[in-house]
Amino acid sequence: MKGKELAKRVVELLEDKKGEDVVCFDISGRSTIGDYFIIATGNADTHVRALAENMSVELKKDDVMPLAHEGTGQGTWVCVDYGDVIVHVMRGAERDFYNLESIWGGCPRETF
Repeated sequence: MKGKELAKRVVELLEDKKGEDVVCFDISGRSTIGDYFIIATGNADTHVRALAENMSVELKKDDVMPLAHEGTGQGTWVCVDYGDVIVHVMRGAERDFYNLESIWGGCPRETF
């Protein structure tokens, strides 16, 4: 599973576990780091960790393994890199402060 199919699956998994304000940007025309950039908010440290963990467990069942997985220990911001798809799950305060949408906001949003 790669690209758009993986991005769609990630969004579904985050929304299924009540991830808030899940957005997916198609960054393929603007960056070489990946094709899709997904941001979601968890309402507490435990929710952020649970969202990222559930996503990882479910994708492993489909033989999709991350290249990197950072931030689970603290739970304020977890980043999971699947190559084509980069996922950021963070608390609202961190999301507001770092405002990743300002970087990728000019890219087309994917709606599934």
